[in-house]
Amino acid sequence: MAKCYTNYYGLIFNCPVGIEKVDCDFKTIRQLDAKERITYYNALTEQEKDSLIEKHQQCLSVREKKDPFSRIAIM
Repeated sequence: MAKCYTNYYGLIFNCPVGIEKVDCDFKTIRQLDAKERITYYNALTEQEKDSLIEKHQQCLSVREKKDPFSRIAIM
């Protein structure tokens, strides 16, 4: 089954956490015009897309664990 890289188009427009990190690998892509972002992303190899997505998932995992609300017990 082929991967659906289009599921990750949103990442070329903004960070789902709200504030991107200074070293975010998507940051340079987000600085392009909207049409150029899509063209650039589509031109990446599968390995390059996999690498970007993996780095995003690792960053998101770390940032979600640091969220102060994730440690509050619901009563």
